[in-house]
Amino acid sequence: MQIDPKKNEGQENKTNKNALYLMLFETGLEFALIIAIPLILLIYAGKWADSKLRTHFFVVIGILLAISCSSYLIYKKIKEIRKLLK
Repeated sequence: MQIDPKKNEGQENKTNKNALYLMLFETGLEFALIIAIPLILLIYAGKWADSKLRTHFFVVIGILLAISCSSYLIYKKIKEIRKLLK
């Protein structure tokens, strides 16, 4: 029995394509978590600090810290992905 190389090649391409889609999905999910987790935690921490100290600026500080932290983590992740692709 002879194996058709074109058939086998098509299955490899499909497997590679599925692996790529899975990697992209994982990366997107990771980016979403990198943004959401610091934002949620720091907003709640800012609200807590504002309620204890009766101020209104700790939420803003929390948002700015979350944006800074998320930007840095995304930058590191993109750098890591670029290294893997080379």
